Amino acid sequence: MSITVPENFRPSGGLVKPFLPAIPTQPTAATVEPLAPRTWTFTDRATGEQKTFTCMRGCEMDHSSDVETPSYAEDVWCQSQVQDLTLPINADGQAEEFRVLGMTLNVRPFDKHLAQRLPHVELEMVDDHWVEGLDPDGFATVINMLESRLKRMRAVHAQLVELRAEYRKQVQA
Repeated sequence: MSITVPENFRPSGGLVKPFLPAIPTQPTAATVEPLAPRTWTFTDRATGEQKTFTCMRGCEMDHSSDVETPSYAEDVWCQSQVQDLTLPINADGQAEEFRVLGMTLNVRPFDKHLAQRLPHVELEMVDDHWVEGLDPDGFATVINMLESRLKRMRAVHAQLVELRAEYRKQVQA
């Protein structure tokens, strides 16, 4: 049995060119056509007042039920989701597909916390385990941490490729 080491790895483990050129890049805000903002008026269930809000650009929520019946203002929010990514994760002895690194952009226009009234990101690390309320700086911090981990993963991948090649040579000898 033989192994072919990808041409993009030097024997020393250094990356020569991007390893997975066939994987398409994710769409950016510039390549995705967001939904236009919509304005809604609903009756606040707690106060009976009419309240009006405008969705954030890209909101995918259907607010018609909020408009049709009185709703608590705190329960009204806008959200835009990013396509799910799943991986087979073994949590209890058998691999099962879990969502990882899910994200939603949110605005809660009537939230009691002012920060929630501005667009923010909710980041799902793994199936229903969230880092919530990330402003641009907080989200950048998480991205930088994950980027650092990704660099380390690439280094370990290169080491793994080398070790497997060495191991197979030893086994075949």
